[in-house]
Amino acid sequence: MKRKLLAIFPVLFLSLVLATGCQKRVETEDLSAGTQATQAQETAPAETITPEEKVESEVITSEDIQNTADAKLGGQYSAANTPADLTEKAVEKGHLYTIYFDFDKYSIREADMDLLTKNAKWLGANTRTKVRIEGHADERGETDYNLALGDKRARSIKKYLSDMGIAADRLDVVSYGEEKPAVEGHDEEAWSKNRRAEFVITAN
Repeated sequence: MKRKLLAIFPVLFLSLVLATGCQKRVETEDLSAGTQATQAQETAPAETITPEEKVESEVITSEDIQNTADAKLGGQYSAANTPADLTEKAVEKGHLYTIYFDFDKYSIREADMDLLTKNAKWLGANTRTKVRIEGHADERGETDYNLALGDKRARSIKKYLSDMGIAADRLDVVSYGEEKPAVEGHDEEAWSKNRRAEFVITAN
């Protein structure tokens, strides 16, 4: 009987040691918490970077005033836009330049010829657009004389555009004489800005 017990005792001791070792191995190698943290880090959404200012194209196309893509402003012209709104956008983009005149003259100055040519080219590309050419004068002179002078200035612009191939029925003229000064003042600096012809879109 003693021999049997002596034989069993080593077996029981070895089993106890193995059981204790397995328990320690399981406890020390349980890395589930670390794995979850790593997975959470890998699956976290990347930081979103929002630019401070939207980058917009400066390319201007012939479609800008035709209720289609407005390349510079990134939107579209609404059908509800008034001619004044369209004119403002066209002027802002450098499509329709104001033409200035010397005192008591209605001939186009050499310095303004390039700007008027740009107006003609833009109108040639936008065949549905019609404009009104408004002639103005400074405050000097009689009212009737200034009205006649403003009319001659507007008509000289119309003739030049017609010679460039713009259909006459797309060009209306009107004179305001001295009634609508661009700049208030009673000196040459103001007068030089008031002797002018402006373009206003009437249809597009």
